[in-house]
Amino acid sequence: MVRTLSSLLIAFAMAAFTMTPALAQTPVDPQSLIGEWSGKWSGIWGTGSQTRSGDYVLKISKVEGQKVFGQVEWTARGTSKTNVVGTFDGRRLTYGNAELIVDGNRMTGGRPVQDFPQGIKIELSKAK
Repeated sequence: MVRTLSSLLIAFAMAAFTMTPALAQTPVDPQSLIGEWSGKWSGIWGTGSQTRSGDYVLKISKVEGQKVFGQVEWTARGTSKTNVVGTFDGRRLTYGNAELIVDGNRMTGGRPVQDFPQGIKIELSKAK
């Protein structure tokens, strides 16, 4: 009985670990990206330990195949806006030097930025 129970527990553990990555890698429908994603950016500035942060909004207006079109707006010392054209592979959205992983209604990732040696972290949620 102990041997049967041990075998069942091992089989259950193996199934749980092999199923989890498959679920985590489910591709996202590219059209679900269209809309406004808002959140924050943050990073350690310069050579010190001072953290800076601000608002970050990604507005995706169109998706054609793997191409994604939109606009990024972020605050630092002022507000900056730029149009972006990126690519989406079913899980990862890249534009310019930014890379974000899409997980449902959330995007997380980052990008290298001058004066932020470790780059900045970006966390977004779908707003509209």
